[in-house]
Amino acid sequence: MSCLRVIVIPGLTRNPERKEWVPAFAGMMLHRPLIMQHSIIICFLLLTSCFSLLTSASWAEEAVITANRMEYLSESNTYSADGSVTITFGDATLTADEILMDGNTDDVVATGNVTYRDADSEITAGMMELNFKTKLGAIRDSYLYYKEHNFHLRSREISKTGEKTFFLRDATATTCDADPPEWRISSRDISVTREKSLSGWHGTFDIMNTPVLYMPYFWAPLIKDRQTGLLLPSYGYSSTRGMYYKQGFFWAIKDNQDATFYLDYYGKKGLAEGLDYRYILSPGSDGELWLYHVQDREASRRLSEIKSYHNQKFPHDITGYLKLHAVNEPDYYETMDSTSAGRFGLSSWEPARFGLASEERLQKYLESDLHLSKQYDSGRIYLLAQGRQSLEGPSKEVLQRLPETGFVLNTQSRKYISFNMAVNGVNYWREKGQDGMKFDINPNLYFSYGRLFNVTQRAGIRETAYFLNGPSRHKNRLIYDLDTTLTTKLFKKYSSLIHVIEPSLQYTYIPFVDQDKILSFDPTDHVPETSNITYALTNRVSGLGTKYLEARFRLSQSYSLLGTNDPFTPLLAEVTLSGSELDLSLNASYDANYSILTEMIGSAKLRVGKGFIAVGKNFRRSTELDQYTFEAGIYRPIKLDGRSLPIDFHGTLWYNADARNIQELNISSTYKKQCWGYSVTYIDRRDEFQIIFAVEFTGLGTFSLGNIENASLTQPGLSRSIR
Repeated sequence: MSCLRVIVIPGLTRNPERKEWVPAFAGMMLHRPLIMQHSIIICFLLLTSCFSLLTSASWAEEAVITANRMEYLSESNTYSADGSVTITFGDATLTADEILMDGNTDDVVATGNVTYRDADSEITAGMMELNFKTKLGAIRDSYLYYKEHNFHLRSREISKTGEKTFFLRDATATTCDADPPEWRISSRDISVTREKSLSGWHGTFDIMNTPVLYMPYFWAPLIKDRQTGLLLPSYGYSSTRGMYYKQGFFWAIKDNQDATFYLDYYGKKGLAEGLDYRYILSPGSDGELWLYHVQDREASRRLSEIKSYHNQKFPHDITGYLKLHAVNEPDYYETMDSTSAGRFGLSSWEPARFGLASEERLQKYLESDLHLSKQYDSGRIYLLAQGRQSLEGPSKEVLQRLPETGFVLNTQSRKYISFNMAVNGVNYWREKGQDGMKFDINPNLYFSYGRLFNVTQRAGIRETAYFLNGPSRHKNRLIYDLDTTLTTKLFKKYSSLIHVIEPSLQYTYIPFVDQDKILSFDPTDHVPETSNITYALTNRVSGLGTKYLEARFRLSQSYSLLGTNDPFTPLLAEVTLSGSELDLSLNASYDANYSILTEMIGSAKLRVGKGFIAVGKNFRRSTELDQYTFEAGIYRPIKLDGRSLPIDFHGTLWYNADARNIQELNISSTYKKQCWGYSVTYIDRRDEFQIIFAVEFTGLGTFSLGNIENASLTQPGLSRSIR
């Protein structure tokens, strides 16, 4: 066994016996290429990156070469090593039965059980032919295993034909460990230009080595930047809009700007055009603009929508934002549903609602805002312009804040005394009905003393001036409010938990003020006379050590001293419990005067083994809402007859107890194997239903195969991102 330790420098290594420099074996390392949407791109990026490193000379550390026999032939200026040849450098090892190097041409050939291993990958090949001068060569009968993403890559031959060009013959890629693999991507001829593009002929997607999808030709970009081009289309059927086809064209304008143009067709409506423009001008300046237009030939009218936002930071701690949301017809969303879903990037446009999916067609108003704010250490000043559009009819009687300006003084404390204040002025405008201006100032003074028993007193004044139009008149209102709160805290520590009791007693007084002639612009315009005693008791329990437990229970009620027929306000109960197996939340209101439950919102979730059961209740007597929710789930794997099945289930049901019907039913199941999986979702909303199938190929992504909506089939578009 021969062993040679050499110090490797770029391109050359020193032979101690001949006292001269000769070409060296190049080091091998796998870069981690860009992980893109399709695994075929990932696979070929890995292969070409590996090949480039094989043909480069960039070692910068010691390499140890061992072999049963090593020989130099001076006549031909060639070097040979055979018999368990091993080259070790760092954490990487290259082995072969024989390695030959020609000192005249700088050609290197490794043959017989060629293997390369490092921390990230493993490569085996029948033969490697490399030239360190031209940086060209070929790897034949190769197999590459990339550990991080579990990629298995095979190719009959990989050839480097230029500085950045490669050619692959008979290549396959998969993330499946089984043989044969459950799925793989194959292609006969592939041409690659590093950092530019990949193209190939006769590609197939195979399941169990059986082709199921044929691609006569394909092309894909191989650079990190976003690429201009067509997005995947979506198509389907709607009972109100007919057959539809949606197509987008993505334009990568710059690294910080892009735009997508949409041309959609609806069988019952006609053509529609859309634009989504996104930009990042600086770390403190970004935004997005969405425009959509439909030529509704069914109703002989045009439908238009605009959504936009812009965030801006100015010097001197001034910030601002602009938000626009408007349609030209109140029934736009009833007619078209959400035309920007999955296309517009601002998720906050879809506020959550209890128990039901958030949809724009359920909104009552659309809101647009312009807001500027200057922050100080002690408070802030702001300017707001706010407009609202009704989706229930004309907006002529809807009040608009055009504009509102104000100053907020944060709480300032000096020992036992604290002070805060809010001042604002609003110009309320509407096209039809009385409007006007309102100025409001509300300072508050606090006095707090005591630790074991704490007494906090507050005195507040609210001065409001109204300047009304149509008819024109002026009105002032001065009102003050007082309250005193007494609190204490008792606690006891046990071996496994801490129990804290917090009783409180509060008195609130607001005198009577004639407000009959004051127009109600917002809730602060009517402040009722108050003389109440409020009593509350709060219990808190916290677990100690490894026992996880957090619980809170609070009861509160007020009693009016004004001599009303119903002196007691509803009794409020608040309960929260969070533990390792049980979560509980409950807010309830009980009217003691009439012995009825007026409101209750609660939920309970029990986790048992590999599943959970949850139930919820939403009851409001004032709005005649009485709703139950039931939810259950089983996590994979499921044990059945001693077998472990990689499947899970999840179901949610919303039930209207008042109407005695099911509002919505959602059932889904996912089956997940080592390199693939599928999911089925069924959604029933009484007047419509959807069945969604999705198949996931690990490394390829998740593809929705079908979305049945009112007996329609849809296919989602391609998602985009902005840097």
